[in-house]
Amino acid sequence: MASEYPSDSKQECFEECLQECLVEPPLRGEDEPTDADNMISLLEENARLRGLVLKLTNLILKNAADLD
Repeated sequence: MASEYPSDSKQECFEECLQECLVEPPLRGEDEPTDADNMISLLEENARLRGLVLKLTNLILKNAADLD
């Protein structure tokens, strides 16, 4: 069974989105955080990661639909 790879334009779009996601810095401060600050930071980071998972899922679904 041969492997199917996305077309060059789809691959470029995927790599562009991946690089955009990797460039985003984590949401952390430089000062000594309090427990409340830690909880807020964790919630913000969790929301950011969930957004990245949604972007990746959408890319995968689009690629899978285009292969059919």
